[in-house]
Amino acid sequence: MKKILFLLLTVALFVNCDPKDVPEPKGAFNPQAVITIRAANGVKTRSTVSGLTALEVVQNAVNIKWQSHYFNDAYSESIKDIARTFIEAHRDLQTPALKMWGTDILYKEQEDSQIAIYKDFIHGFNVVITDNQNDTIAYIPDEVINNARLLIEAAFADENYTEVYRIFDEAFTFLPLTE
Repeated sequence: MKKILFLLLTVALFVNCDPKDVPEPKGAFNPQAVITIRAANGVKTRSTVSGLTALEVVQNAVNIKWQSHYFNDAYSESIKDIARTFIEAHRDLQTPALKMWGTDILYKEQEDSQIAIYKDFIHGFNVVITDNQNDTIAYIPDEVINNARLLIEAAFADENYTEVYRIFDEAFTFLPLTE
């Protein structure tokens, strides 16, 4: 008798399931996504008396460098120096902004196709942008990286990739060095 009641209850649950009750996917992995690094609010876009403008930073940027305890997603007690080079396609002279590949943070594992986070950049500190003389011309404050990390990790835990990519587009800002 208990088996029959259990069977009837199970059938009733399946019959009452509404396809609308199934949560919709919150975006999908996008290997072509980019991270946008804009000038912080208040930074002059095109002309200033002291220091570089946002446009000059974007025009002259060659590398972004940072330090992290993570490298290739492995934690180390020692601090690692990490760098990425900007190619012409990663310079947005209209906005102005610099771009990094979204896969520098969010990637798909080859073994099991699971989406994962590289911790190297979002756990980074002392993030600087350098020119072709290797001089620092701008920096991303540690607070900006830390705030972005919290937002990215929360959206990732919720499997909300649309939100992760929105954060990629809005959370990262640089400040030019002044003279």
